[in-house]
Amino acid sequence: MTRYVEKNLWIDTCENTQAYPALTEDRDVDVVVIGAGYSGLSAALHLAENKVDVAVLEAQEIGYGGSGRNVGLVNAGLWLKPDEITDRLGQKDGEVLSRFLGSAPETVFGLIDRYQIKCEAIKNGTLHCADSQKGLAELNERQQQWQKFGYSLDLLSREKTAELMGTDKYIGALHDLRAGSIQPLSYACGLAQAAVSLGASIFCHSPVRSITKAGQRWRVKTDKGTLNAQKIITATGTYNENGDTWASPDTTSLYYFQMATAPLSEALQQTILPEKHAAWDTHMVLTSFRLNREGRMIVGSVGCLDGAGYGTHKSWAYRKMLDVYPQLAGYAFTHEWYGRIGLTNNNIPRLAEPYPGWLTVWGYNGRGIAPGTVFGRALAESTLSGDTSTLPLKLSPSEQENFIKTQSFFIELGAAARHFIEKRV
Repeated sequence: MTRYVEKNLWIDTCENTQAYPALTEDRDVDVVVIGAGYSGLSAALHLAENKVDVAVLEAQEIGYGGSGRNVGLVNAGLWLKPDEITDRLGQKDGEVLSRFLGSAPETVFGLIDRYQIKCEAIKNGTLHCADSQKGLAELNERQQQWQKFGYSLDLLSREKTAELMGTDKYIGALHDLRAGSIQPLSYACGLAQAAVSLGASIFCHSPVRSITKAGQRWRVKTDKGTLNAQKIITATGTYNENGDTWASPDTTSLYYFQMATAPLSEALQQTILPEKHAAWDTHMVLTSFRLNREGRMIVGSVGCLDGAGYGTHKSWAYRKMLDVYPQLAGYAFTHEWYGRIGLTNNNIPRLAEPYPGWLTVWGYNGRGIAPGTVFGRALAESTLSGDTSTLPLKLSPSEQENFIKTQSFFIELGAAARHFIEKRV
């Protein structure tokens, strides 16, 4: 039986790869950020822009988790439609979150332009393709609901969809011009380089072993060094050095894999996704399609490649690719990789302040790039001001209590500090 061996296209084509040292000393900083994905790096960058002495701790490499394993679609909003968000959060809070995330791609592409991040950025919209009348009705609902916020999304005809997709398998598509695509790992590494250029410090291969409170400062200890900080931001999502024993509360994992072919011929690139739109469909088990700068077809869907399912997923992906693009017969997959998506029970991200001076975010539910970037910025702004009321999501006391319970072994607090915090929660 053929075994899965990861070969991640994003690693092989990353333009901003840079080695960062492990923490090997004790230092005082203003803020410690734990996790070097989109949220943590965005928070560090925005703090550094404000002359804050910030250090990032990463257990692996930049973008090791979802930031280096996702599809690379820079989409607006969540998987949920805007009305579904208000159903879960209430009208006022739901509208705040939808407006906040509705313009999130603008922030991503703005940072790419400002810091000249090389990440194969294409801002020509994404295509959400309908594979059935039910799917088309869902796209129509999305279009109408976003119109209430002043965003005009184009619901394309079957003919226009076929022209942009290079296949007649779909009966329509929602074209969202706010969105686009990037090389996701290159973007993460570019954020890191931008933050460092402004004075931030980044330490990789530095898993956090304990956090203690010493007077008014936090002591964040790694294997070979310690950072003493006034404030902490954690943004590790579903990737934690301590595995399931330090899982974010109220979160489960969904696995998503991708497989990429060799570069397509110039003739095929003229007809398949000719404008290099990134796309996905409305099927219950969705499939995503996109081309990278080299012209490789990248097919993605739900599934974990480790174990017995590897062969099944690979053969399914090949059949699916040929069903949509039969002209790709003979193009084998040269790269294959997968990652974890953090799902919350209501598909809404979570913000919490588990302790005074400590903010955390998790649960993007498959929309990590744009939400991660703007939530990271929001955490930086709240850390600067000390005002959590401006955050785009309310902090829930019950979620904060759950966070403390699930990570209690990790945080070694003295009796007096614990008593204070338990009273506060």
